Amino acid sequence: MRAKTRLQHKVITANGRLLPLTEKQQLWAFRHCLSHYAFRTKSGMTTCMDCGHQWNETKTKNCHCPRCGTRLEICDTLQRKYRDKSYYSILTTQDGLQVQRVFLLTADYRKGKKAGYYSMEIVRYWLDDNGRTAVTALRRTIGYYQDSFVFDNCLELRNDNYVYRRIADCKVYPYYSATDKLRRNGLKGSLSNIEPMELMKSLLKDSRAETMFKAGRKRDLDYFLQHPMYFDLYWNTYKIVMRNQYHISDISLWIDYIRLLERCGRDIHNAYYVCPLDLKAEHDRYQERERIIQERERREAQRKKALENEERFRELKSKFFGLSFTDGLIVVSVLESVDDYYKEGNALHHCVGQCEYYLKPNSLVFSARIDNKRIETVELSLDTFKVLQSRGLCNRNTEYHDRIIQLVQKNARKIRKRMTA
Repeated sequence: MRAKTRLQHKVITANGRLLPLTEKQQLWAFRHCLSHYAFRTKSGMTTCMDCGHQWNETKTKNCHCPRCGTRLEICDTLQRKYRDKSYYSILTTQDGLQVQRVFLLTADYRKGKKAGYYSMEIVRYWLDDNGRTAVTALRRTIGYYQDSFVFDNCLELRNDNYVYRRIADCKVYPYYSATDKLRRNGLKGSLSNIEPMELMKSLLKDSRAETMFKAGRKRDLDYFLQHPMYFDLYWNTYKIVMRNQYHISDISLWIDYIRLLERCGRDIHNAYYVCPLDLKAEHDRYQERERIIQERERREAQRKKALENEERFRELKSKFFGLSFTDGLIVVSVLESVDDYYKEGNALHHCVGQCEYYLKPNSLVFSARIDNKRIETVELSLDTFKVLQSRGLCNRNTEYHDRIIQLVQKNARKIRKRMTA
């Protein structure tokens, strides 16, 4: 791709001046971006796959290697070798530009030997002080998998695409440099798993993001960056929260609570309502009020509204109907009608029906069940294919919470196929 803009010409010049990756950075990635295992045979002989040390271990799930001290997950297996991969990022500066360098870390493990690992740079995101971006990356081959790259190719100017954005949303090396403007706008310390490039562009363009990041409200900022509509709608309400130094324990639950306040006619610019002492209890109380109000309204125009919503819902979600997957115990299935959303919300006492999740175009809602008994309701983003939230009875997490999230994200490929079908 030929450079056309002034930024792209500057990027081409700076692209060859970046320093090589250091061993310290690679070691950090190996320690923090990969899972670490100990392989144990039936005799109890356990091998640390990081350093190759062998000993007898009686613990069932996790242990520490006596030699290298690494915390390991124990696997009872006769397997002798395996390979693991992960993406990670380095933030640095070059010629007045902020750069996010994304590497693919590959580690090879063999029983009785020290693990070997190496990194390959895949993509570089370049950002100027006006929030404009350019990309230099490896060329992709034709293929479904995201790491289908021509690895012997050069990092050249490319058009941005979903794959580059997806792999750039990864762990960031904690010691990084930033441009003067980004440092002035608050970029320092941990990024708290916020997508790096999205955060930096927001800090340069949006004073609200700067205010929240400097105030240490990074989890809340991450949610608002993923839900810009709520950022615009409830920013004035959120400023009241900050002014009263109120800690929000669950930002997605708080947003749902504010939406419920609006529908119940409460003043969402009053600290008494927007800063409750018990967020969950108030959320549940107004959820019940909303349910009563909706029941009253439904008796007046239930047939007409249901038909309108059903038709719109089918336009949005019919391509996903019949989608279901299981891990042998838990069965996760797409909700296939508006009535299913209300039944799900009423059964688990949450607001998936009352808050009209069935009309959200960029998310998909699943019901997780065991023996046809509802366990949790899962909302998946159709933009990032990440689980936005998973709620059990009265918005509590069940003992299967992490297992349900892993099952949904493990089957994201099936959902993508439905979108392109």
